Amino acid sequence: MRLLLASSLALMIWFSPASLSSFGQEVVSDPTILLAAAQVHSRPADAPVAKVHLSGMITYYDPSDGVMFFQDESGGVYINTSKTYPVRTGDSVTLDGFTHGSFRTEMALDPVITVTGRGKSYPAPELSYSKLAAGDGDCLLVTFRGIVRAQDIETHEISLHPGPSVHLDVAMAGGEVEVYLDPSFGNNPESLLDATVEMTGVAGGAFDAKNQLTGLMLYIPSADSIKVLKPPAKKLEDLALTDIDEVFPSRKVDDTSNRLRVRGTVTFYKKGDSAVLEHQGKSIYVQTRQTSPLAVGDVVDAFGFASDREYAPSLVEASIIKTGFSEKLTPQTVTYSQAFGGFFSDNLISMSGKVVSQLQGASSETLVVDVDGHLVSAILENGRLPTFLQGSRVQVTGICRIVAGGPFRNPNLFRIEMRSGADALLVAQPSWWTVRHLLELLAVFLGVAILIAGWALLLRQRLVVQTNRIQRSMSIARERSRILEKINSCATPDALLTVICDTVVSLLPGVECAYLFNEKGSDRPAQAINMTNPAKQLYKMDLHGSEGEVLGWIVVSERDGYVPSSDRHEVFDMLFEIAKLAVNQLLLHRALVHHSTHDALTDLPNRRLCDRRFEDALEEARLNSSRVAVIYIDVDRFKEVNDQYGHRIGDIYLQQISARLLAAKRQSDTLARIGGDEFLLIMPSDSSYENSETVLSRLEKCFDHPFSIEGRLVVGSASLGFARYPDHGQTTEELKLHADHQMYASKRKRTATVLMVESRSA
Repeated sequence: MRLLLASSLALMIWFSPASLSSFGQEVVSDPTILLAAAQVHSRPADAPVAKVHLSGMITYYDPSDGVMFFQDESGGVYINTSKTYPVRTGDSVTLDGFTHGSFRTEMALDPVITVTGRGKSYPAPELSYSKLAAGDGDCLLVTFRGIVRAQDIETHEISLHPGPSVHLDVAMAGGEVEVYLDPSFGNNPESLLDATVEMTGVAGGAFDAKNQLTGLMLYIPSADSIKVLKPPAKKLEDLALTDIDEVFPSRKVDDTSNRLRVRGTVTFYKKGDSAVLEHQGKSIYVQTRQTSPLAVGDVVDAFGFASDREYAPSLVEASIIKTGFSEKLTPQTVTYSQAFGGFFSDNLISMSGKVVSQLQGASSETLVVDVDGHLVSAILENGRLPTFLQGSRVQVTGICRIVAGGPFRNPNLFRIEMRSGADALLVAQPSWWTVRHLLELLAVFLGVAILIAGWALLLRQRLVVQTNRIQRSMSIARERSRILEKINSCATPDALLTVICDTVVSLLPGVECAYLFNEKGSDRPAQAINMTNPAKQLYKMDLHGSEGEVLGWIVVSERDGYVPSSDRHEVFDMLFEIAKLAVNQLLLHRALVHHSTHDALTDLPNRRLCDRRFEDALEEARLNSSRVAVIYIDVDRFKEVNDQYGHRIGDIYLQQISARLLAAKRQSDTLARIGGDEFLLIMPSDSSYENSETVLSRLEKCFDHPFSIEGRLVVGSASLGFARYPDHGQTTEELKLHADHQMYASKRKRTATVLMVESRSA
């Protein structure tokens, strides 16, 4: 047989000498030494502990679950283990230890095991399901046949070495057995589903905490112990899909179980559902649809079929007949550990504890009781319980129903099913000096003090709020003054907006401030920061130019943990005012700078800006050993245009000449107006005459076509002079002088004309 690991350990503690003596059972040591496995196996469970010395073979050993079976010529025995032994299935060993009473007497925990070699094989007779259920082959190697109905990988978390193991459900003629494979099979054996197999292994069983047999288990020691007599008709992947509605009609059950007759005293009865019978300290749960009247204490006969659906043995499809006798049963007073261990499953028990809560449903009431620090539910269906105050000590009586789970169906929890309201008795009212009452009394005393101090606290709070508001307003004013000083210092856009954002962040903890500012005509923005999640934005303002165009924005967003302040709108108003002032001041400054460095008529760089850029280009050429070219452009006979047709025509003429020259230059070149009709083109990094000649040609072609000015066509020309660093000079003055000489030389060689023609001739 095989005890479930968790139940085994609990049973061993429960039935240890100390535990037995606590129940009034005297522990007597038997001086007899048992030398054969059959002597141990057939020894009565209540016999005194005896010493054991056996020689034979380990027929099955799984160190992960601590399952070990031993067999000699006389029979077999189960060995309780809580540690790992250096033995293998098939080893010949000697055992020295003591007996331990159970369903069949077994070896007590952790005997001394000595390996003497490899063992011999023992015959494995073929047994039917009924013989296995009767215990004929218990703890022995047996052979059986059946069809594999399920194949699973299980993880036994409560085992000695938690890990996966292989489990089969095999249908024999008469019932199903659970089969466990030796760990040597690995985790992925070849699928045996729906195959007809012959297996040789050790017969065992599954038991509840009362050592009542609830199922059959067999343990297969090696791969060659399984023979496939008939492979499955189809592979799993070849099976046709079944509609969900067609699942139940496909069910076929051929149950040939014999009807049983069990006698006991009724301890629980629910009409049309179930009853519980108890006899000589053992109980059985009976499923029945019978509605005839039965009373607690009636001695009855239950006629039904054995079932493995419950934690303990049970009957289904039962009929119950009174015998005419009655018996008064006294509930057993138990502790939480005893009830949870399953030793009193389906027994009539009684336990006491403190009421935690009382719940009322449509057809049932539940009393939640604290028993030994654990919560226990006591349920009454179709009845009413007395009302108990929280903290009351009560005695509840009822049937101990175990809810099992896991691969070994160990107890997971239990509940008490009461029969009537009388099963819940008040033992003691809760003490008046409860935590709740103490808190209420303290609240009364504190209430008076709070009322007296409340007004003072309220005044103090108002004073603190007003003080904080004043200090806050002063802080905002100081920050505003600091930003204004920064604005008046003509700082860069990036510096100004950074100061503004830093001020907002310092005044509003938990926010972040981002900005983008791209002045009209600027090559790049002052600074660009990705806009935060719009869902978290607190405030956003656009930065407008002098003509109303949007030049950028400032956005304030909240970070995680941000707590809104009461004066945040005051900060936002300051932000709007200061940002607007900063942009206006910045644009005004930019306009002044632009006017001082650019020609008002053509918007080209003036002589001052031209000289600065020329010096910069020349310095870069010196550092990089590159070249710089300069072209001097003088418009021919411009004074005659002004004198004959007025300055307005002359100004438009200069503007159109500037536009054509700008279109002819390279992007890297600088075109400046340095005099009334004089222009200078600076060409940085120019390294070849071909580039210069190309630019010169484009500039000369600017005058190939007449200029249309207010209905007139002006045919003009210009004289150009060229100089290049370092060929024609080392300084800007030398280069401009050389270009000027070339320009006058060019002017002397040609005769420029200006022709004015009426618009109709155009």
